[in-house]
Amino acid sequence: MVAMDLSTWQDRRTRDPRRLVLGSAQWGMPYGIANHAGPPDTRELEAMLVRARAAGVRTIDTARAYGESETRVGEITRSLPSQQGWRIITKLAPDVHAPDLGIAETLERVAASLAQSRVALGQETLPIVLLHRFAHRHACGGKLWRMLLAERDAGRIGALGVSAGSPEEAWAALEDPDIEALQVATSLLDLRLLRQGFFTSARERGRTIYVRSLFLQGVAHLGIEALPSFLSELGDPIRRIRATARALGVSTRSLYLAFARDCLPGTLPVIGCETDAQLEQVLDDWTGAELDVGKLMALVESLPTHADDLVDPARWPARPADLEAPRNQTERASIATIPL
Repeated sequence: MVAMDLSTWQDRRTRDPRRLVLGSAQWGMPYGIANHAGPPDTRELEAMLVRARAAGVRTIDTARAYGESETRVGEITRSLPSQQGWRIITKLAPDVHAPDLGIAETLERVAASLAQSRVALGQETLPIVLLHRFAHRHACGGKLWRMLLAERDAGRIGALGVSAGSPEEAWAALEDPDIEALQVATSLLDLRLLRQGFFTSARERGRTIYVRSLFLQGVAHLGIEALPSFLSELGDPIRRIRATARALGVSTRSLYLAFARDCLPGTLPVIGCETDAQLEQVLDDWTGAELDVGKLMALVESLPTHADDLVDPARWPARPADLEAPRNQTERASIATIPL
């Protein structure tokens, strides 16, 4: 009886919607390989936030680089009394540093990025600030990072972290004692970090891990015939995943979510939606009927570990001739869109 109670409690904890984070890249700009609709209007955004909050979701992921995302998030969370109190993750502007910039100009850009985020979000204290580029961790001899530490120590930033663009960056960030939170990419189509034992190590060290790109920016939902030529190698694993979903009697989308939910315990998945209907389906899949974890793990074990060029959107051609959808404007893997 005790074992059954503990198992039930653990399952409920794993499926708790409070683990989920709303991704907002596509709220502020055209984003995602499968997103043909563009940013949602204000009414749709309000509906999504109301639904998410009712389900228990309390965190939104945004960035200076996500077009109007910060501004839209700030406006809605301030204008609707029921939407106050969100925990917002934002990222420093990716252009705060470049090799040809001096220290003074870099620090001015950092200050400007933080100030613009505070104004846009309407929050004097930014709950979580991530570096959009891991390379900035040691920029200007570490002075950029020390400026952020000073902001945190002064109470103007709650926690600091990085958005890692590659497994190498993720591991380097995990070894850094100053980094409290990490955002990394993984999915059924990108098993690099899982196979390296990253998530086990991160959990043992007590780090907060946000997981993005669960649908590889929507690639998971493209028709096989619609895959651009440079992603054709993903056709076979996508077919295998869809066949498993059919055999289990669940949606393909629910398998990708179940991977994050059941194979990455303790992580906080970032889910991007353009419509309230998409969010409703995601929440239903996340909290729905139990999936056979053994069969899910068998699927994971059968899938290949792909090369960086295939699963890192930052390495994809900027505007391939056979890809009509807008490219990832942040030049880093981030949240995936979920077409119906």
